[in-house]
Amino acid sequence: MTITRQRLLEMMTAYRSTYLLRTAVELRLFDALANGPADAGEVAATLKTSPRGTRILLRSLVAAGLLDADGERFRLPDGGADLLVTSSPGYAGANVNVASSDWEWDTMKRLGDIVRTGAPLTEETADSPGCGYWVDFAENLTFVTKAGAAFVAETLGTGRADILDVGSGAGLFGYAVAGGDPLSRVWCLDWPNVLDVARKHAERLGLADRTGFIAGDAFSVPLGGSYDVVVVSNLLCQFSKERSSALLHRLSGVLRPGGRLVIAGFTTGDVPPAQAHHAHMLELLMLAWTAGGEVHSPDDYVRMLDACGLVGARVHRRDGLPLRVVVAEKPADADEEEQ
Repeated sequence: MTITRQRLLEMMTAYRSTYLLRTAVELRLFDALANGPADAGEVAATLKTSPRGTRILLRSLVAAGLLDADGERFRLPDGGADLLVTSSPGYAGANVNVASSDWEWDTMKRLGDIVRTGAPLTEETADSPGCGYWVDFAENLTFVTKAGAAFVAETLGTGRADILDVGSGAGLFGYAVAGGDPLSRVWCLDWPNVLDVARKHAERLGLADRTGFIAGDAFSVPLGGSYDVVVVSNLLCQFSKERSSALLHRLSGVLRPGGRLVIAGFTTGDVPPAQAHHAHMLELLMLAWTAGGEVHSPDDYVRMLDACGLVGARVHRRDGLPLRVVVAEKPADADEEEQ
């Protein structure tokens, strides 16, 4: 890899593209062009914004490749209607609330101090009860969340199951698994404010009558059970290897004999860092937001699951999807433990 002045300049100014997109999404500017081209005055009238401000913003969006223009008339480019108009089934604009959250922006301004101390500099961290970031994460589903949930469901296959979704967020991983059989049931475990979002998704998916909710800390709240499947998605990166192992051991105790424990999330260590960009950026975020969180490797997860007495741990990968899915099974002759 070669570092060039152009590459450095792109990195130095990348935040400008971010705040440009954030602003256009906030104003619903792309909606104003959903019915066809318009000039700046027409867009300003629709949005009730300053004509001058709107004109400059529109030109900047053209410069950034987010709009096309014929003279002073602006239009959506190819893909714009699908991804940036709020009424589209494929609308992706809401992801700015997660991918470029204010909480992350404000925290990372002090990244140098965080690296010096090796500890978060904010009172609220990713594992704080009621952390508001996870509500945004649950409400604004990322591209990877939906694809990852579908991947887990396909990996496990269909069949009736009682499912515990730990650190459930929106609940999509558990719901995807339950969707394969009308007799399957799901219990979502997360903080109360996040479970409010999971309830809405259960209703949207027609699963409300098959979903239960467990509010609290996964390390201490009674887990109920037992379960055929326990899913842990996008959670263990918040903890050290030791803490992650302790949680997995606790969760394995509520598996029925023959039940499966599933870990889904970003990993490091199995491909060169340049091929795992998002995983390493997430790990940097965990440095800023947690006391000991790291993005673990697939081999780490296999060792953790083996240490829990689970068998047949296997790592599943899919081209184009940055998540890994690791599945292990509780031996059929194992005794169920009390939680």
